[in-house]
Amino acid sequence: MWRIAGTTGAVGIEVAAAICIGYLGGHYLDHKFGTQPWLSYIGFFAGIGAAVKALLRVSRDYKRDQQPTNASGRGDDPGPGPH
Repeated sequence: MWRIAGTTGAVGIEVAAAICIGYLGGHYLDHKFGTQPWLSYIGFFAGIGAAVKALLRVSRDYKRDQQPTNASGRGDDPGPGPH
């Protein structure tokens, strides 16, 4: 349980950091190349994309951890019927 809490708690920081780093990196490049505000926007949306990817990764890991396992220790039980 503590592992899940730690992982989901850390994803909030990861989301905020991804968005901030994307925006600030774009902002820096805007000032360097004189392209205000376009690279800031691109960096911001790239940060949002990275944040969504992090959320999907944590969600997928959580679902995988919650699946019951069959006798072989794998979560892909084919169910009843001939094999």
